[in-house]
This record gives sequence, structure tokens and C-alpha cells, in this order.
Amino acid sequence: MKKFIYSCLFLAMAAITFSSCEDVPAPYNMPNEPETPEVQPTGTGTAADPFNVAGVVKYIDEGGSAETEVYVKGKVVSVVQGSWNANYGSLKYYISEDGTPTNQFYVFNGYAGPNRTKFSGEDALKQGDEVVICGKVDVYNGTKEFLANNYIVSLNGVGGATTPDTPTDGYINETFSKSFGTFTLKTIKGTPWVIDSYGYAKATGYENVSKVTTPSESYLVSKAIDLSTSKGATLKFSYILRYATFNGVPTEGVKNQVLITENYTGDPTTTKWTDITGTLTEGTDWKTWSTYTFDLAPYKGKKNIVIALHYACEAKSGTWQIKELTVKEGTPTVEPGTPDTPSTGDTTTPNGDFETWVDGKPNNWKTASSAGNASLAQSTDAHSGKYSVKVGGSTTANKRLGYKEMKLKAGTYKIKYYVKAATATGASVQSGFVEISADNKPAGNYMYSGYINDITNTEWKLVEQDLVIPSDGTYCIVIMNSRKPGGDVLIDDLTLTLGETVIIK
Repeated sequence: MKKFIYSCLFLAMAAITFSSCEDVPAPYNMPNEPETPEVQPTGTGTAADPFNVAGVVKYIDEGGSAETEVYVKGKVVSVVQGSWNANYGSLKYYISEDGTPTNQFYVFNGYAGPNRTKFSGEDALKQGDEVVICGKVDVYNGTKEFLANNYIVSLNGVGGATTPDTPTDGYINETFSKSFGTFTLKTIKGTPWVIDSYGYAKATGYENVSKVTTPSESYLVSKAIDLSTSKGATLKFSYILRYATFNGVPTEGVKNQVLITENYTGDPTTTKWTDITGTLTEGTDWKTWSTYTFDLAPYKGKKNIVIALHYACEAKSGTWQIKELTVKEGTPTVEPGTPDTPSTGDTTTPNGDFETWVDGKPNNWKTASSAGNASLAQSTDAHSGKYSVKVGGSTTANKRLGYKEMKLKAGTYKIKYYVKAATATGASVQSGFVEISADNKPAGNYMYSGYINDITNTEWKLVEQDLVIPSDGTYCIVIMNSRKPGGDVLIDDLTLTLGETVIIK
């Protein structure tokens, strides 16, 4: 009995002894329980200082803009099986700090390089590959990720992955059928650019249901394009523009501009833009698309070229629809009725013979004011030389060909030119002028020297008229294409003289 009692006491003491050992800390970590140090966020998200994965997560958590492209450096964890498609060439994959699944970051529909350079297949990226990616980031369905159209800037320390010198599908190739693609929306106020359900980008402050106009200003800003190896590229898109003018006079507060810069600040309101809009054709229906073309030859050899589509309105609004915007290698081709001719000739000449064209427009025949409101196109049907100017007509409003604003002395000027109807409709014109105020607005009535009627498309007709300038000032010399009958008209070999002094020839 005593032996049994002693045995029980011994077992109880042993249990107490082993239990007390559980509170003693281990002198070192066990080999199968390694410590994982926390990765600190680094980088500023620029090309020179990309975020690490922790850095881009912090950027998103702190409300970083989903409309701004950022740069992120990491290592490939894995490629999503079945994500590559030969038609699109994009991949879905994950990156992390060290190429392991720990704290991985999702890359949705990324490309091998800028301008939608295609991956060759799912094996184009391998686990552990070091990449620098440029694109927009945000939270989508609860997942922090790179949004579509991101691209690799460098792969394992080498410049974009298989980036061609000249992209086969162009530097920019946007249909605007479902999204803005590589364009970034920047809205200053009011109603922004939208993707219309019919498959194009649309800008207007007018709301059809309420019939109310909201004062608005919004930009569509392209990604930066690299033309350093370009031999010459062309910007081109299709558009419909309506209600930007009323009876031939631009609607106050309405802007529809094509802008370009090589020094984009990230803020369109602080960027110094160059206006390359030229003259846009205002449509009369919602079915007929016009073509805009601009020769980018002045920008070849340059990097970081950014293009913007800018619209604004105040009390009244126009409507601008755009689709199929491309920037591709090659010079513009001349299409009938469209001002798509590249620069030619000596731009220092007054250009009364219309032989000199700059970016599809006759040199010196663009007004800062609303005096010149007609659509202009180059025509090979010339009175002399190679070209004349075709002045678009309208049956609802008079249209004017205007020479650039210039200071003129009081006196009797003689204007002389040849005119011919561009169609069987015929044409009627008047020569005239209007004084221009300091803020580039017509300061009074247009003064004309009488109609020239019965202009046919079978022969050139000589026009000679006097223009009496009443006082010294700034004026626009114009030729008005009458809305009756409203057909297009050709003008060539124009001269303006004051006594023996030749002003335009």
C-alpha cells in the first residue's frame, strides 16, 4: 500500500515539474520557424525612382490617383495560365519583392513594352524575372492591382521586353469603343469626357433630357510617346463636331482643341501646350464623320510627346465625338475635302497664290478671331501653279475665308483674285473686311463691296473690287462664300494693294 502511495506522489511531482518547464522561453528560434522581416515601402513611383511592391500598396492605401501612371519594380512570381491570347498579346501575372508568393501584387493584362507591344507567349516571363512596370494602379473588386494596358519598362535590367523601334500597330491606336485605353481623363470642372454607348469618346456639357448645359472643362491626355527613332509620324482621328458655332460665329466659351507638348507636367492646366487644332469641320448631322490629320514631323527625334483633346463650354455647349485615334509612322495622305497636306513651300511668303501649305492649311490664311470661319482644303484645280484653296460652303450660314489679322492704314485698297465654283451647285462671293479689337474679336460690322454671282464650275472668273478702310487699325481681309447657293468655292491668285504697295500677292 505504501509503495502504491509513493508511486502516485512521484507521478504527481513529475507532472508538476514538466508543466513548469513550458513557461521557460527557448534560447533560440527553431530552424523550421524562420523570421520574415517586414519589407519597408520605398520609391516615389517615377521612372528614376520606382516603387517597390510595398511602396505601391502604400500609395494605393493612401489614396493615390488611379489616373496617374506610376512605376513599380519587383520580381515575377507566376503567370496566370491561359491569360495569353495571340490577338492581344497581353499577360496576367503576379509580382512581389523577392519572387515568392508572399505579399504578391496582381498585374492585369500587361504588355511587353509601350505602345501595346505583345508578349510572345506565357513563357515570355519566368519566375524570378526582375521587371519595372509602368501603368495605372487601383483597387478592383477588392484587389490591389495594375490596371489594363500597363507595360514593362525593363526586364532583368534591359530596356523594354522586345520593344520594336517602330511599333507595327502604331505609337497610339485607340478606338474609344469601350474605354479611353492609354488616355488619361483629367476633368477640371463639370461634365467630363465619356465613352458613349455607340462606341466613341464624347465631350459635351449639354444634357439632352434636362436640356441644361453644365459649364465644363475636361482633357483626354495621351500616354507619353517616344519619337526618338521616328522617321515621321502622323496623328489621325475621325470626328463629328456640332453646335460649336451659331450662324457661322463661334459660340462663346466653347473650345474644341487638339494640343501637344513635350513637357507635360502631369497637370494639363499648368502644362505649356501647342495648339495644333487648325480648322475643324462642323457637321450638319450625326452620321458623317470628318477626318483630322496632323503631320508630327516637327516632333520626330523627340521623347515624351503628349497629346491632349481639350473641350470646354460655358452657357452653351457644342458636342465633339471622336473615334479611331492613331499615331503611326508615315506622312499624311491627301484625301479629297480634308486638310491633310503636310508642310510645303516658303512659309515667309504672303501666299496669295495658295502654293504654301503648313500642316494642311494655307499659310497666313488662319485668323485668331472668328473672321475666318470656313473649312479650308487644298485643291489641285488651280488657276495657276499647283494649288488653290477650296472654301467650304453652307446653305444655312455665310462662310468666310480670312487672311491673318494685320495693321492697315486708312485708304482705298484694291483686291483681285480668281474664283471658280467647286461643284455644279455654283457659288456667290463678296470681298470685304472687318476691324478687329484688342481681344481678337470683330469690333464692328463686316463691310463688303458687293456680290459676285453666277460663278460656275466650268471656268475661272476674275474678281476686282475696292475695299475702303476708314481709319488706321487692325483688320481682317475676308472673302465671304454666300449661303445662297451655299456650294464650295475655289479661290486662287489673290492680290491686295494700296497704290503701288503690295500687301498680299
